[in-house]
Amino acid sequence: MPSFTSLAIPALYQTSRSFAPRSLAAMRQAQYSSKAKPEVVTFEEIDTLIHKKDQNVVLIDVREPGEVAQGIIPTSHPIPLANIQEALSLPDKEFEARFGFKKFSKDDEVIFYCRSGRRSGMAFDIAKQLGYKGVRNYSGSWLDYEAKAKGQK
Repeated sequence: MPSFTSLAIPALYQTSRSFAPRSLAAMRQAQYSSKAKPEVVTFEEIDTLIHKKDQNVVLIDVREPGEVAQGIIPTSHPIPLANIQEALSLPDKEFEARFGFKKFSKDDEVIFYCRSGRRSGMAFDIAKQLGYKGVRNYSGSWLDYEAKAKGQK
């Protein structure tokens, strides 16, 4: 009588051979057909966004009010990092009353920025944990935007 191993190994080999090509093909198809945008935003994307005045993308500045007073990226809305978790958990009407703009849905594209990218990364993580799928991070943030925007003038 043949041993279990002599019967099992050829069967496993045949099984893995028959599934592997389909699995690999499915992975490649998902990789190339994905419509998801990268999680990190570039200056060029921000520049295009503000010049198009795209109402479908929400730009959130998570700096403190004193920093926001030094300048902002056009079309952005300030919500300090300390308030992000609470803000994203508020009901729509309460959010709008408190922050002065319509609350975005969990599927909307939302881009966070701060001074240098650290706090915006934290806001991005908080939003992801709360189930927001369309969030992105402008990792260059205000310093990158200010330097490159001045260079364009």
